[in-house]
Amino acid sequence: MSAVSKRGCGPDRPSIRLRLLRADGSSPKTELCLAIISGLVAALAMPAPGWWPLAWVGTAPLFVAMRDSRHRSAAWYGYVYGAAYFGVILFWLTIFGYLPWMLVALVASPLFIVLFAVVASGLMPGRIGGLGFVLVPAAWTAMQWLRSLGPAGFTWGSFAHTQANVSSVIQLGSLTGPWGIDFLVCAFNLVLATAFVSAGKRRFVPVAVVGSIVLVAVGSGSVMTRSAGSLLGTVKAAVIQGNLPQNLDITPQYLAAAYYRYAGLTARAADRGADFVVWPETTIPVRIDSGWDRLLSRVARGCGVGCIIGAWDGSKDPTEIREYNTAFFYDKTGRRLGVYHKVQLVPYGEYVPLRKQMPWVRRYGIRPVDVLPGNSYNLVQTDFGKVGVSICFESLFPAISRNEVRSGADMLVVMTNDSWFLRTQAARGHLMMSKLRAAENRHYVIRAAATGISTIIDPYGRSLGEVGLYETGILTANISAIQAQTPYTRVGDLFAYACAASVIIAWAAKGSSKRKRSLG
Repeated sequence: MSAVSKRGCGPDRPSIRLRLLRADGSSPKTELCLAIISGLVAALAMPAPGWWPLAWVGTAPLFVAMRDSRHRSAAWYGYVYGAAYFGVILFWLTIFGYLPWMLVALVASPLFIVLFAVVASGLMPGRIGGLGFVLVPAAWTAMQWLRSLGPAGFTWGSFAHTQANVSSVIQLGSLTGPWGIDFLVCAFNLVLATAFVSAGKRRFVPVAVVGSIVLVAVGSGSVMTRSAGSLLGTVKAAVIQGNLPQNLDITPQYLAAAYYRYAGLTARAADRGADFVVWPETTIPVRIDSGWDRLLSRVARGCGVGCIIGAWDGSKDPTEIREYNTAFFYDKTGRRLGVYHKVQLVPYGEYVPLRKQMPWVRRYGIRPVDVLPGNSYNLVQTDFGKVGVSICFESLFPAISRNEVRSGADMLVVMTNDSWFLRTQAARGHLMMSKLRAAENRHYVIRAAATGISTIIDPYGRSLGEVGLYETGILTANISAIQAQTPYTRVGDLFAYACAASVIIAWAAKGSSKRKRSLG
C-alpha cells in the first residue's frame, strides 16, 4: 500500500474537503451563515423596525440550509437561527442585565427552534415529498404552541406576533387562534426555499398552491375588516395614563402624586361622558386595605363613573406576607363589585423559582418577596357587562383571554405597567399581543399602561387611538358588550393539537417504516 493510501486519501476515499461539500456545492459553513442571516432578517419583522412582510420570507434561508441536513446539523442551524432572532428581538431584556438576556434569548428560546429543526429535518419535502409542505409548518406551529405552556411560557416573537398590526392577516386568528397564522407564514417560507433549491417548472406548483391559500386568507380578512367598518357601541370606555414610572421603592410622595393625578384624570374622563375608566396595573402600589379602599371608592363615587383600578391586595390568611397583583372594580356609587387576582406571574419578575438556592439573583433588582398568584381567571359583573382581565404578562397567552370570553366575558381589559421597558421596542411589542387577543375572540380590549402605550382595540384588532409612550392623557371610545363567540373561542387550540398530532403520527410512521426495512 502506498504512503498516500495509508494516509487515507487514495482514490477510494474522498478528501476532507470533498466530504464537507454537499451535492450542490454548499458547505456547513455556508449553511450556518444562511441560518444566521435568516434569523437576523426575520427579526426585522418585529418592532423596531417592524417590517412585517419580512416574516413571510425571512425564515426561507433557514429552510434552504435544512433541506437535506441530518438531525445534528439541523440542530445547529436551528440554534444559530434562534440565537440571532431572539438575540435581536429580546435585546430589551438587557435593561435588567446581560445575564437575563443571555439566558432567555441565547439559551431558553433558541432551544425551541432546535427542537423544531431536529423534528422538521426528517419531514422536509425533499425527503418525504409533498406531505412535507404540511408537516413542517405543523411542526413549527406545535413548537410555538409548546412555548405558550406552563408557568415559564413565553410567546414573544411568534409569526402571529409579527403580523399583529396587519388586520387583514390576523382575522385568521378568529378561526384557529394565532396558530393558523404561524402555520401559514411558515408554509410560505418553506415553499419559497424549496422553489429556490429545486429545478424544473414543477418547483413553482407549491408556491402557487400556498400562495393561493395565503391570498384567500388575507383577502377574506380584508373583506371582514372592511365590511365591519367603524363599530359604534353604546358604552363609553376610557383609559387614563398618568405617566408615572414605578420602581420597587415606593415613597409617600409617589403615592400622593399617583392618587391625585389619576383622580384628576378620572374626573376629566367623566366630564367627557365615560361610563367606566380603566387605570393601569398597580397604579396604587400598596395594599388598599390600609385605608386606600375608602379613597378609591370616593373617586368613583365623586366622579360618578365605574372604575377598574390596579393595586395590591392582601391574603385572608394573616400569616401570609405575600400580596396579590389585583384589579379592583368599583361602580359609580363607589361600591366595590369584585376583584381579579393575577394568576400567570412573571418568572423572576414576580416570583423567583429556587430563590434560596440562587441568592446571587438579588443583584438584578428582583422583588424581595414573591407575589401571591391568584386561583382562577374569574370575571367581574359590572353595570356595563362581564369583564375579563389580563394583567401585564397574561396578555401574551391566547388561552387566558379565550377562556374568559368562553366563560361569558363581554369585554376584555388589559392593565399593565410597561415603564420597566423604558423607551425600547418592547412597549410596542407588548401592545401587539392585545391586538391578537381582540381579533381571536372578536371582543373589545381596553388597555391601560402606566407610561404607555394605552389604547382601546376593536374586535378586529384595530386601535381606536393611542396615548403614546411617556405621555399623560385620556382616551375614550364607544364600545359594545359582545356575547358572540368565535370558532377559536369555542374550540380553543384544536388547530395546534392537530398539528402536534400529525407530526407525532408522521414520526411514528417513519420509525415503523425504518424498522420494517431493517427486518426485511
